[in-house]
Amino acid sequence: DDIQFIAGKESTQEEFFHTFNTLHGQDKQIVMSSDRPPKAMVTLEERLRSRFEWGLTADIQPPDYETRVAILRSKAERARYSIPADIIEIIARKFQSNIRELEGALTRIVAYADLRGVPMTIELIDSALADLLPRRNEVKPDHVINTVANAYQLSPEQMLGRDRTRQIALPRQIAMYLMREEGNISLPQIGEALGGRDHTTVMYGCDKVADLLERDDQLRRQVIEIREQLYGSSSISA
Repeated sequence: DDIQFIAGKESTQEEFFHTFNTLHGQDKQIVMSSDRPPKAMVTLEERLRSRFEWGLTADIQPPDYETRVAILRSKAERARYSIPADIIEIIARKFQSNIRELEGALTRIVAYADLRGVPMTIELIDSALADLLPRRNEVKPDHVINTVANAYQLSPEQMLGRDRTRQIALPRQIAMYLMREEGNISLPQIGEALGGRDHTTVMYGCDKVADLLERDDQLRRQVIEIREQLYGSSSISA
């Protein structure tokens, strides 16, 4: 895992080179993961880079909602946790980009409930994960609008305008979705923040984005990165 970290470490690369050759010579299966392709590891020895490129290279996208639910159910079954379906679904919605965080959140919620001898509820999730999740009331409409506009190289004025071309309408709907999901913001408030749109328009936009996120890997990756930008800094992948 994270094989990119051996780049620039000569002694580690030397040892791994011989380990790789031994395993390959025994027809063993070797699986490696990295946050970049071999050719992008500039301080990786050429002999290792060429070996990394011998096999299949696959781009692993963030898991979609159904996959996240399946991962949580599988972990719960293996650990013999008894977890209500609605709790699993809530966790799957809150953690979208990192499987370690997803599984860690599940473990924390179970431990939190066991230690306090209380049932698993939505309120318990908020308490157990308080330091892992940003507070919803910290997300302000203007911040969401500016972040989404910047991600898609638009101006805030375009986001608030009446242009319905996809180039502008979709980012506007993404802003609606993020305000609803990440902030304690009502549909009428979202509509008002986005140029005085009514709540049915906002609801349609939120539902459309939610549907697209389950089918469009690239859009899902972009929305995840925009969400991360709301609480820090990141960049959009083309």
